[in-house]
Amino acid sequence: MSNDEQPGEAARTFGAFAVIIGLLIAAFGFLSDSIPMRGYYFAGLLVFVGSAVRVEAAIRYRHQLPPDGD
Repeated sequence: MSNDEQPGEAARTFGAFAVIIGLLIAAFGFLSDSIPMRGYYFAGLLVFVGSAVRVEAAIRYRHQLPPDGD
């Protein structure tokens, strides 16, 4: 991890990827009708976990943001 990376940035990135992948799985499932029900459970789990990780990172690191240049 580099020193210029803001705290919680890796967790937010992971959460964003999980949400995007979960939504893509669900979208492809709705369009093609070829994904079994457990695929939708997995997609929902990815969206839920990704959202939770992003919220947790935002709450945990909200006081450690660098000061504005004002």
